[in-house]
Amino acid sequence: MAATGNVDTFLLFSDVHFDPFADPTLVPTLAAADVSAWKGILSSSSQTAYSAYGSDSNYWLFESALDDMAGRADGITLMIYPGDILSHNFPQTYASLTGDTSQAGLDAFAQKTVQFFVQEVDSRFPDATVIVADGNCDTDNMQGSIGARPGDAYLSSTAPILAQAFFNNDADRAAFTTGYSMGGYYALEPDGPTGIKYIVLNDNLWISEYDDPGPGVVELSWFASELADSAQDFQKVWVVAHIPTGAAAAAVADTYAETGQISYSGNLDNGFNNAFTALELSYSSTIAATFTGHLHNDDFRLITATDGSDAAALIRIAPGISPVFDSNPGYQIYSYDTQTFALQNETTYTLDLGAATPAWSKEYDYAETYGSTLATPQEWQAVYADILTSPVSQAAYLNFKNQDATSQSTITAANAAVYLLAPGYTTPATYNAAATVLAG
Repeated sequence: MAATGNVDTFLLFSDVHFDPFADPTLVPTLAAADVSAWKGILSSSSQTAYSAYGSDSNYWLFESALDDMAGRADGITLMIYPGDILSHNFPQTYASLTGDTSQAGLDAFAQKTVQFFVQEVDSRFPDATVIVADGNCDTDNMQGSIGARPGDAYLSSTAPILAQAFFNNDADRAAFTTGYSMGGYYALEPDGPTGIKYIVLNDNLWISEYDDPGPGVVELSWFASELADSAQDFQKVWVVAHIPTGAAAAAVADTYAETGQISYSGNLDNGFNNAFTALELSYSSTIAATFTGHLHNDDFRLITATDGSDAAALIRIAPGISPVFDSNPGYQIYSYDTQTFALQNETTYTLDLGAATPAWSKEYDYAETYGSTLATPQEWQAVYADILTSPVSQAAYLNFKNQDATSQSTITAANAAVYLLAPGYTTPATYNAAATVLAG
């Protein structure tokens, strides 16, 4: 599809998992200091190497990523961040290094960590709107918690910080603060009902580990209502969430190694997964794109109808900055049509932590690699078919999944099918059916 309007760009990055504990000797000083002093404290560390594979983002990696983004996307006015500001095991590490087991102390340190993250992003992109989702490690901030309940202190205390820096008018700040403070989800219409709507979900409420389905049901109903309103107004929507739909391929691969059977295990609770994919299909003419993170891998999900219709929805999964799961840090710059809001192309930039002298560089250009744009369902389906059948495209896709950290990859010839099925078979029924056919 040729662009019908002007073409603009935005930046997609995710899962920084900023680790203020990377140099444990600095933690007491950070805890006692105002956040305005954090940059000076963190930059004084004698540990100046980038985070290693298996670790979250230290100060040097975070700063390097932001500097490279700013160098390649200076003046950009839109950024999408699908969540996870805080490092893994944040509550436990805070208590261990400070000796403070109080919720108040943990909350204060988490709030300062978010403030530092926001401060550093905003210093490079002061005029950008940053569409931010709540990540599972953010909502796990409370001691003993498996996720934020609507109204939790983390959401209400960080909402004003995010709103002031990441949104550029009072109406957007108010809409964000109200929704995010209460449930971690919100909708924005920066240009009113005739422009794009951003629907930002808190799909941490939809994971199997979350012990109360009630808030997730409320959110799902709200999501459906927002989509219905946009469809009635012929308004295009971009959806942003943290956790992608479909199979958790790494978990499936682990089970396959033990049993020899490929069997679906999902990122989300099966019921919520199926309800979400059904809404994406029902409103596929309204939703122009969906973005998630969480996996730390450059990936996608292609939701297609099984009823013979041509409905389809595309989910783009952002690479992570944190190399905690043995992937290289990465981010993406997208182009899109400003009239239809259809995606056009994306370019991925990565930092090869395995190199003797790591440096950020262009990893690949989507259109150059796959010979197609991101604009139409027909193109999405053609690219996925090519990945399944072409050795060249398949090798590229599998290498790009962990941002070319090939020495760290757990994908082998024996388990590649587990990963190759995940993009196109996004429900338990379709994934298991495809696996059965594959097994013969």
